[in-house]
Amino acid sequence: MEATAWIGARRPNGAGPDGSTPEPDADDSASADVAAAPDPAATADERRRRIDASLTRVTAAHAGLLLSRDGEDRDDEDRDDEDADGREGGPGADARSDADGVGPARAGSRGERARPDDPLRRRGLLAARLLAAGVAVIVFASTALGWAAKTWLDSAIRSVAALDRTSSAIVDPPSQLGDENVLLLGLDPGPAGTGFAPGAGSDTIVVAHVPADGSGIVTVGFPRDLEINRPPCQRWDAAAATYLDQTVPAETRTKLDSAFEVGGPACAVRVIQQLTGLAVTRFIALDVTGLGAMVDTVDGISVCVERPVVDVVLGTVIPAAGTNDLDGGRTLDFVRARHVEGDPASDQGLIQRQQQVLAALLRKALSNQVLLNPGTLRALAGEFGRSTLSDGAGLDELVALARSLQYLDGEAVTFVPVPVSGQTNTRGNAVLRDRDANALFSALRSGEPLPEAATAPAPAAAARPDPASITVDVLNASERTGLAAQIGATLRELGFSLGTIGNAPEPSAESLIRFSPDRAAAAQVLADTVPSARSVPDSASSGRLQLVLGTSFDGTVRALAEPGPATAPTAAAERANCS
Repeated sequence: MEATAWIGARRPNGAGPDGSTPEPDADDSASADVAAAPDPAATADERRRRIDASLTRVTAAHAGLLLSRDGEDRDDEDRDDEDADGREGGPGADARSDADGVGPARAGSRGERARPDDPLRRRGLLAARLLAAGVAVIVFASTALGWAAKTWLDSAIRSVAALDRTSSAIVDPPSQLGDENVLLLGLDPGPAGTGFAPGAGSDTIVVAHVPADGSGIVTVGFPRDLEINRPPCQRWDAAAATYLDQTVPAETRTKLDSAFEVGGPACAVRVIQQLTGLAVTRFIALDVTGLGAMVDTVDGISVCVERPVVDVVLGTVIPAAGTNDLDGGRTLDFVRARHVEGDPASDQGLIQRQQQVLAALLRKALSNQVLLNPGTLRALAGEFGRSTLSDGAGLDELVALARSLQYLDGEAVTFVPVPVSGQTNTRGNAVLRDRDANALFSALRSGEPLPEAATAPAPAAAARPDPASITVDVLNASERTGLAAQIGATLRELGFSLGTIGNAPEPSAESLIRFSPDRAAAAQVLADTVPSARSVPDSASSGRLQLVLGTSFDGTVRALAEPGPATAPTAAAERANCS
């Protein structure tokens, strides 16, 4: 710190701004011998004044201020001039007065009120020194504690092996030197309510590309149901967050989110590098279900939204545009709101909301309110560690990434959904448009402008089918008598039409929604209504939509939110400026 260099760097009396000592004038030669024996009391006073000044500088430096040394130089020059003229009673005044035959007594009479042996002045100097020292100690302690707390949070992020910088899937590695490609996963809650539980897949999948020249961030969003050919991967133990000594066989025509589910971070990175040819340089996985607990730990956060957030499944999440305070419960709704009217068809809105919460949370976590509160910091570090996995990225990188991605529609960040066909295939998977996707990834690797097709605005989300137009069969695969009839009656009250009500051919522990490809949109509405049921496409059938209630069914059947005034296109006057 610069302030430490100032301590003990005292200049001789009469030194100029550059630290040099001017030659004495001829008129002062006779007084040189007298000036060599200065008044001890005045010298002690001067020493104390310089110590006070050094303490003040240390305090200001820790507080983020820089005091001008030039100002001290000017004060020293003025003081030296006064001493030379004999106005302040210093050693120079004694020498000058002797030369004039006046004697030192006269100088002493002019400077008597400034003598350090004055009790009032002595107590004032002592109080000033104690105050300056106390403030310096407090600010220094705060800075040290803040640094230690930040280091603690940084160390709480669990490290995991994910990157493969020597992969043969990386296209033209020399051309990508200096580029950063961050793979960021937002994880689904698993059966145990955490994104790191066994069976949990990726909810949002984003690659943030930062070119070496810093020309702007491009984020590419991948649909979780994108059809891929998954390579063989080492099996991932989600509960222990480690790899097992087993290999998961390769699987063709499966979903992208299965890569993390069975092979963890390393398999997810491997698949993304095969799809894009990009060298993934950092990996971050965030369990979005842990954000609510972390927000409650820091006593809430504030987020700004340009328009009300109303989800067709969750209802009104944020009723008004502008800055809103969120607790843990509302935070979870905010980061899970996938069906917000006005959002593009891609997951851009969902990704932006998740990163907005993460940025606000980290901003609050790095505030003095949290860093200087050991209890809050300890609780936050525990939640933070349970909710994050990383390879090559620490707290600083996470803060920078979240702050960038919270404004995906800003000038510095371009969001591009990976090009896919408009309809899912017979397996219920999104299909990559190979030609357009190759052009996009080639432009990212080479630093060329993005193809026009990639930067075109995404179409708005299609309207969901009305439950009245959906006919669903309800089958009981549990041991609970009458469950199918009970849930069927609830669905009828919510507007659904009912087909077959009865028992499933065989028992099942899991609740399932089985559907043919032509009923995919209706299956999504049913899945939003019965959130604990897993959707399973059946490519061999048509016109099929079944709800199979297994022994794990939790009984949750919820009504979809009706579009209200807040979901209508927002007038310019009703929008808030959050930039």
